[in-house]
Amino acid sequence: MMKKIRTLLFCLLLFFVLIASLPLILPLNSYKPQLEKRLSSLLQAQVQLETVAFSYQPWPVFTLNNVKIDGDAGKIEQISVPVNLFNVFQRGNSLKNVTVAGVKLRPALAFTLPKRFAALEQDRITLGDVALSKASVLLEQGELGPIDGVIRFTKNGTMDDLQLADEQGRLDVHIKPKGDNIGVIVQASSWELPLGYPVVFEKLYMSGEGSPEGLLIDDIRGEAYGGVLSGKAQLTRQTNWDLQGQLVAKGVHSEPLSKIFSPATFVSGRMDAEAQFIFRAADYLKLFAQPQIDANFLVRDGSIHNMDLVAQLRAGETPAGRGGQTRFDTLKGKMRIRDHAVQLQSMALGAGKFNAQGAVQIAGGRLNGSVSGRLQAGVLLIANQIRLSGELSKPALNSGSVARTGVQPPAPVDIEPIQ
Repeated sequence: MMKKIRTLLFCLLLFFVLIASLPLILPLNSYKPQLEKRLSSLLQAQVQLETVAFSYQPWPVFTLNNVKIDGDAGKIEQISVPVNLFNVFQRGNSLKNVTVAGVKLRPALAFTLPKRFAALEQDRITLGDVALSKASVLLEQGELGPIDGVIRFTKNGTMDDLQLADEQGRLDVHIKPKGDNIGVIVQASSWELPLGYPVVFEKLYMSGEGSPEGLLIDDIRGEAYGGVLSGKAQLTRQTNWDLQGQLVAKGVHSEPLSKIFSPATFVSGRMDAEAQFIFRAADYLKLFAQPQIDANFLVRDGSIHNMDLVAQLRAGETPAGRGGQTRFDTLKGKMRIRDHAVQLQSMALGAGKFNAQGAVQIAGGRLNGSVSGRLQAGVLLIANQIRLSGELSKPALNSGSVARTGVQPPAPVDIEPIQ
């Protein structure tokens, strides 16, 4: 028994001595042509390596540096293959713990990766999980990324799943082969979707199918501001990038949502809404810079804050209308967003004996509009046309970015009768 243990220890010692001596006894770069030929065959592409090296990080590892795939179609800063017992005894037929850093791929190459990995099965080469770091998709202008992830393979060597996640752990993306295309599942929590305004989703789930021509998202489900959302969307690329879709919202708390557009004069209550959106730009990075949104909304049992329309009708003079609240049973209308201006049209407010109709625009930090109010008090009927105007703190536009701007203290809204 002791003899077997000593033999095993001796073999292990010999193995580590051999590993430590590899940089001295192997002219690694002399193997570069064979490696390029082998990788080109496996990936069905022209692969070029700058150098092949050996180092300790702190464990022994072979690295392939500055890998080019089909010219500028794909670039990889470094592929690292650890020299461990499993990889050595498998003699290259199976590899584990491979890491790939600094990946930059053109969309056409990225979409064909599942088929290219299928060639591994023909050569009976299997891979364990491959860790990705700083992976990006190169666009005509700029890039999408970088992001970290893991590629998982089936036992026969074909690609099973690509998982991507952000550093904060709020975004989780799974990409799977689906015939000639790819299946995409996105799950997010406490995530600010770059839709032109900083709308935060507590939970968001999206699934769809992608191809070199675009992405069809046929299932959107989410939770935001205490309500639930559902919808569909489609991203296409022809002359311009084009994202179109629909969202339906139920039971949303309107106060935090309306404060995004107007921090001073906002609406509380529970809102249902149906929205159509279009985002279009020549540059993907500017896709969300000019939102085009059309929505129908209905808010129940709420208030308009910093605006007292009833007091204005009763007083008949401007000072009485500044500040305060306007309670309502229902508030419905249409919202239209163009060029970072929010237009509220065909609005109708109902509050028992008081009702009002009107339209408002919020743009450049100002609120402007007019309302026709009507108050029935017994045999007394009060009606008037009221003009609304005032300076507001500017809404926090994100223009496709996730950065927020500061919110200033609210300013009063001027309310005056139109003579």
